[in-house]
Amino acid sequence: MLGPPAAVLLACLAGQFDVNGQVTVETRVGEAPLTADGEVRKGVAAVLLPDLQLSYLSRSSDARLDYSARIFWREPNELGSLKPVILHVVNFVGSSQVTGRLQLAGNANMSVGEADYTGLTAVLPGQAALPSVVDFLSVTAGGSVVESLSRTEKLGFNASFINRRPLGATANTTTDAMTGTTTAPLFPHQTTVVGEPNFRLTLSRRDDLTINGPVSYGVFSETMDVPGGIKILIASPQVGWQRRLTRRYTLRLAAGMAYARVRPALDTASPVAPVGEVAVDMQVAGHGGMTTRAGGGVRLDYFVDPVLGTAGPRASLTLGVTSILNPNWLVGVEASYATVFVGNAPVTVPVMGVATPVQVDETLVAAAIPVRWRASDNVLAEFGFRWADRGPSASVSAFGFHQRQLWLYCSLTATTRRPTSRMVK
Repeated sequence: MLGPPAAVLLACLAGQFDVNGQVTVETRVGEAPLTADGEVRKGVAAVLLPDLQLSYLSRSSDARLDYSARIFWREPNELGSLKPVILHVVNFVGSSQVTGRLQLAGNANMSVGEADYTGLTAVLPGQAALPSVVDFLSVTAGGSVVESLSRTEKLGFNASFINRRPLGATANTTTDAMTGTTTAPLFPHQTTVVGEPNFRLTLSRRDDLTINGPVSYGVFSETMDVPGGIKILIASPQVGWQRRLTRRYTLRLAAGMAYARVRPALDTASPVAPVGEVAVDMQVAGHGGMTTRAGGGVRLDYFVDPVLGTAGPRASLTLGVTSILNPNWLVGVEASYATVFVGNAPVTVPVMGVATPVQVDETLVAAAIPVRWRASDNVLAEFGFRWADRGPSASVSAFGFHQRQLWLYCSLTATTRRPTSRMVK
């Protein structure tokens, strides 16, 4: 009988290993703030993204490990230097159909280095309040287990972990000598764990019922004007329903309640709030080989802001349309909007020796129009525009957008990877 090491070796030999490389070059022209609290400045930017990937594929499992470096340059920039900022990124993604009923999946990411204000959205997605240029370490990991109890029932559990922290000089806090006000680091200390049991029941060929109960616990230290740290526990059970209205239209509904426990207690939001979602996916009939897919939704959740160290109800809207004109051309439209219902109190920062209240950003609106052209199996070009703006919560009197980003961009990607059909069943 084979031992575990031999079984793993035979499983690896049964699959295929592949090594690929990829390089993306992107140029931008437009305007954006130099810092999160600075004025909008016109300028140019360039991004170089080399990537090396090792992948494994078999009939029951697949895995991918890749390393990339994000080399970003912008003129003008916050430091007034021609030196680019470099962010090193390692990603892992894997899944396995262990048995006919049991499926496992996992992912991990480590990012270390520097990122500027315009690039932090990749590390802090959907975040309204953003820090300035920082040197940081971010580690995330996640996994899922799904067991098919029967043809109509599936039981699963998802888990994730996040640890982020500033490095070097950006991790230091300073105190204004004239006011005694403490300035928090530019990047949050954050440790968060999330567990989510879930259940899916197929009621009919068109209807599915879902039940999930995510619970998260996060520690946020040295954030804004609470240097002692904030601990946030959130539980938000939900019941969902998905109905395939037709072969082209699918409707998703979800509703539940969220409970938050914040220590030290903050008076910015109620500890109990409703959560839910209404979303529609559709595929529009194509003509002449064109296929259009669209989706949109409204979501209400209990959002934890890692930069501000706060939690409260947030509403978000998303819209996306993608048209495949032919095998080589794709055009898309993406838009999103998110804001918290109850704005947080202004934070006090020292400005020229004077303690000055500053309203924090808690509203984000963004849009993009990408156009992609596949020149060959190994070359892909993309151009279009990206726009985003940030401001305080719409509920405060100081509401107003002031962090506009508008970029016209063009990118070219060359890769050794060729399109392949997935072997995993």
